[in-house]
Amino acid sequence: MSVKEEQLQEIEAITSIYPDEITVLSEDPYPEFTLEIKPTTDDEDEFKPYLQLQVKFHANYPDQSPEITIADSANIDDISSIESEIQKICEENLGMPVIFTLASHLSEQLSVQAETRQTRIRENLERKIREEEEIEQKRFLGTCVSVETFITWKVKFDAEQAELKQKVKVDETEAKKLTGRQLFEKDRSLYDSDIKFISGEGGEAVEVDESLFEDMLDLELDDSATIGIDLSDVDQ
Repeated sequence: MSVKEEQLQEIEAITSIYPDEITVLSEDPYPEFTLEIKPTTDDEDEFKPYLQLQVKFHANYPDQSPEITIADSANIDDISSIESEIQKICEENLGMPVIFTLASHLSEQLSVQAETRQTRIRENLERKIREEEEIEQKRFLGTCVSVETFITWKVKFDAEQAELKQKVKVDETEAKKLTGRQLFEKDRSLYDSDIKFISGEGGEAVEVDESLFEDMLDLELDDSATIGIDLSDVDQ
């Protein structure tokens, strides 16, 4: 059996195993094809890693490694490590058909990458949930008080209280020194309250009982009468 016939038999075997993944590009002078590599897991993942190899046999294959390039890839963490794995597998299988062994190995590698990615996503999600729970718990419990934070608060509180007491003391001192007129000028509400009382604004109206003054109208005063005032009764 010629080298080319052996190569075609290998292509036939690969096609039976990966019917949807292999595409034969040419058989002359030697077989050339593309082969899609996917993870072994069946999980639905839009970020599932993917490889497409372009393989070209030659007259010295399988005694020498075939020409293999990565035609396409997606969601691969480290493409250089994949290239190293391809070279390693081919060198370890010189003299034997290598495509099935290579495809199986790479598929397992992609499965590991897919599982690692899923684990990382799950851990990130769990960490985010924990962080949100911790924030909510801190909000519920309030701020934890340590010796340092209490001392800082106490110093600030004492300073505020001292400032407040000093302000009250100053206000009381100024109030004692003010005259009635100064108090009146300082607080216009005193004037306004009197006006409102007289006019009846801002509260109940002031009613005057006119009957109390009716008797005064009957009094007849003598225009010539004089009112005597004894100055001795007036305190000097």
